[in-house]
Amino acid sequence: MKKVMVFLCCLLFLTACTSPIGGAAFFDYINALEKGLDEPDWEEISMQAKKLKKMYEKDKWKFQLIGDEGEYEELYKSINNLLATVKEKDTLSTRMEIANTRSLLEDIYSL
Repeated sequence: MKKVMVFLCCLLFLTACTSPIGGAAFFDYINALEKGLDEPDWEEISMQAKKLKKMYEKDKWKFQLIGDEGEYEELYKSINNLLATVKEKDTLSTRMEIANTRSLLEDIYSL
């Protein structure tokens, strides 16, 4: 019975670790947002930014496991700032906030 439990725990751990925690998906959204600024379609950029925020909210518990409180709270603020700059249709500020968000994600995933 003990061997079965150990096997199941190992299997659960391995299957949970085969899919990425979300880093690639976040970086893909950031790259898409950045590309979208070359010829801005603000409605599309706004939708992508909102999806990024939903992804963050869905995966916040994962950030809590791999980052410290300051990092994931700053990431949340940065995503909200990104939404605000997109709403204002400010290309320069949006680029700067995308860079900030990317930097925060890189810090969190640099373990």
